[in-house]
Amino acid sequence: MESSVLSIFNTIYASQPVTRRALSDITGLSPNRVGSLVSQLTGANLVLEDAPQDGTPGRPAALLSVNSRVAQVVGIDVGARHSRAVLTDAAGRVLTSAVHVTRTVPNRETIVQDLLNLIEEVCAAHGALYRLTALGIGIQGIVDTHTGSVLDWPSAPGWAEAWRGLHVVELLEEKLDVRPIIVDDSVRAMGETARRFGRAAGASNFLYVFLGNGIGSAVFADGRLYAGSHGIAGEVGHVTVDEEGPWCSCGNRGCLEVMASTAAVLRRARERLAEPRLMSALRDRFVNDELTLSTVIEAALTGDKVAFQILDETGTFVGKVLAIALNILGPELVVLGGPLAQAEEILLDAVERQVRLRALPHVWKQVSIICDDQGELAGAQGAALRALDTLFSSNTYLERIVPHVVTP
Repeated sequence: MESSVLSIFNTIYASQPVTRRALSDITGLSPNRVGSLVSQLTGANLVLEDAPQDGTPGRPAALLSVNSRVAQVVGIDVGARHSRAVLTDAAGRVLTSAVHVTRTVPNRETIVQDLLNLIEEVCAAHGALYRLTALGIGIQGIVDTHTGSVLDWPSAPGWAEAWRGLHVVELLEEKLDVRPIIVDDSVRAMGETARRFGRAAGASNFLYVFLGNGIGSAVFADGRLYAGSHGIAGEVGHVTVDEEGPWCSCGNRGCLEVMASTAAVLRRARERLAEPRLMSALRDRFVNDELTLSTVIEAALTGDKVAFQILDETGTFVGKVLAIALNILGPELVVLGGPLAQAEEILLDAVERQVRLRALPHVWKQVSIICDDQGELAGAQGAALRALDTLFSSNTYLERIVPHVVTP
């Protein structure tokens, strides 16, 4: 496939549904040239053409989109507690999913086998293993996106040794006849889902921040994910916010992750509730060892002062780091995701208060900060989207799938 056909295909993929005239405007190619290239793509069944039925007079312009059947992709999100997998079509729509409790056994053979089991399960549920065309894996550790290797896993120190230096791509390529296989940070994958299907849709320059048991971010610049020279850009969880704070598993003290993660919220709640005279609706939960993030958020939203103070402190820590990021990056949008996004009302108030205090006025007046709880499959779906991007940007990979196109 010549480079101009590939370029048009990628433009259709990124802009779908799109008209031929819009393709000409975007690419600068003449309408005749666009028509010739599109004909090659429709002839190969990589692209479908539909006339919209919108009731407008005259002949409506046909809309082009990638044939959703040309690829089936698995995306996996590996966390220290749960591992999630999805099978998607070429449009990134989830066809089926599976969730497993992660076996945190420090054994590399077990790690690889568990990944293979997840892949087989979601493919078998759709009868699609023989047509699997790409694989994306998101890992909730520190990942070098350029090499696909895991550098560390600070939030799961007991498991980190087995993952550290693990070349997941190489090991899976030995087991599967699937190309491409990509490995990235789960948070970058979640950011991709927010860009395609979430509240960051249409934003070119934005920061996606995941607030969970781990804390990280994905940086998008000019519509593209920015990983940096070392492949690990966005590690906001390891910015120090309190030099006298607890030790972080990364080796520093008072990192954002150790001050504002899910575990940090619950740690502070237990410390406060250990004071016998403190009045709180959470006391019974604490005594019965039933304290969870959801119970803290629920108590805060119903007026419990202790729970409110803890979440307000959490938002304050997050806001301090965001102010730094805003001054450096100047994005148009910040999306806060993950479990703590459930505390949207309290969290955003504290975050915005710090941003107004610490960021340049010209910056904070022009940025929107929002919450977007995308659900538990966002990381897996984003990993599949990252694999699709790689698949559709290479002639080599595309030529592998053309013979397997299924006519709708």
